Amino acid sequence: MKVSALIDYFIHPAYFSVPDKLRRARLCVRACLLTCLFSNAYIWLSLYFEYQLGVQLMIFNVVGFLLLPFLCKTRIPLNVIGNLYVLIGALAVFVLTYYSGGIWSAIYPWIVSIPVLAILVVNRVSGLAWGGISYLVMQWFGLLALEGEQLPVEYNPEMKTAWFVSVLPGLLLIVLFIAYVFESIQRKALTELEEKNDLLKQQKETISTQSAHLQKHVEEKEYIIRILAHDLKNPLSNITSLIHLVNEEEDPVARNKFVEMINQSAEKSQDLINSVLEMDFSDQQSLMINWENVDLKEMLKEMVEQMELSAHKKQIKLLLEDSLGSAMVKGDRTYMPLIFENFISNALKFSEYNTQVKIYIENQAGLVQVKVSDQGPGIKVEEREQLFKKFSKLSARPTDGESSSGLGLSLAKRYAELLNGRVWYEGELGIGSTFGVEFPAVQH
Repeated sequence: MKVSALIDYFIHPAYFSVPDKLRRARLCVRACLLTCLFSNAYIWLSLYFEYQLGVQLMIFNVVGFLLLPFLCKTRIPLNVIGNLYVLIGALAVFVLTYYSGGIWSAIYPWIVSIPVLAILVVNRVSGLAWGGISYLVMQWFGLLALEGEQLPVEYNPEMKTAWFVSVLPGLLLIVLFIAYVFESIQRKALTELEEKNDLLKQQKETISTQSAHLQKHVEEKEYIIRILAHDLKNPLSNITSLIHLVNEEEDPVARNKFVEMINQSAEKSQDLINSVLEMDFSDQQSLMINWENVDLKEMLKEMVEQMELSAHKKQIKLLLEDSLGSAMVKGDRTYMPLIFENFISNALKFSEYNTQVKIYIENQAGLVQVKVSDQGPGIKVEEREQLFKKFSKLSARPTDGESSSGLGLSLAKRYAELLNGRVWYEGELGIGSTFGVEFPAVQH
């Protein structure tokens, strides 16, 4: 059985839920057991010096110190048990000192250890009390010596020198024991404190990190709400107004025009909502990619045809140029068109009337590159790092009041990276912007 398990055997189960009481109970049991061993050694020493009273008192000590730990298994307060421990030791020291010469006894200096043990095993109040008692007893022995009263010496006087040589070092052992126990308890307490501090530090760092992530998510959710509230307000207001106009208009041509305008406002609202939901979804989950060979030339031709109407409204020429015989890449037909749609849509939004948007398809070192160039205002140098980040709001604004949530380019970057591609920007302020994306070409 381990020493720690033996000590815990004598402790009442209720103390294990109270750290301070558990520490004090363990200290009391440990002190009793160690003092029992110490007293047992002095039984044999007393026999050697023919000190019969010493034998009897040391046997009393051994029995007492063996029984005290069992009291720790009860509900008796630890202060009471601790003071009983000190009392047993004090009685033995006081009596042995009296019957071995008083202040001229080798045991007399041991009285100093009594209040020290009381402080260590019980508490400061008991230490002060036992210190007062020990002081009075020492003064009493001193008065007896001053009055010349000869106290009995019951050990073999012929062995006086050997008696002092054997007994006095015992005080050193007691002091060392007290110092060792105190240092051990202090070191253990400091170690536990350091471990708790490290744990608290780790928990604090974890909480701080989680708090930062949570705050980031909260801010993004709040920003999404603000975007929807702001950007949906105009198209929804337009829809409401146009519905009133439709109800009041009798001319079929005008009514069809208003209906078309309602449809456009609804589409804008739906596009915004879809973009926000796609961004939130793509951040939280891994998108399922359906890999297949994709002809970028055919995909871009279809994209240009779909966006011709938007370009025509601003009288923008939408041109597709390529110098490739084949532009085949590995991709996904669901997400890849969204990249080009975002690039071309942005180019149209930020271009002035009567300009042109060019789409280039090139091959560079086994990579198929697609570039979309416009004649818009371009991007300021200090804003370019924000281009492909979510909700980026730049100084350049759409030229015809179109809405811009700041989500399109971040979605394009997200999809490109999922498809083993990359996106970039090149251009000059005041001249125009070019957004590019590239994918590994299919090797024939």
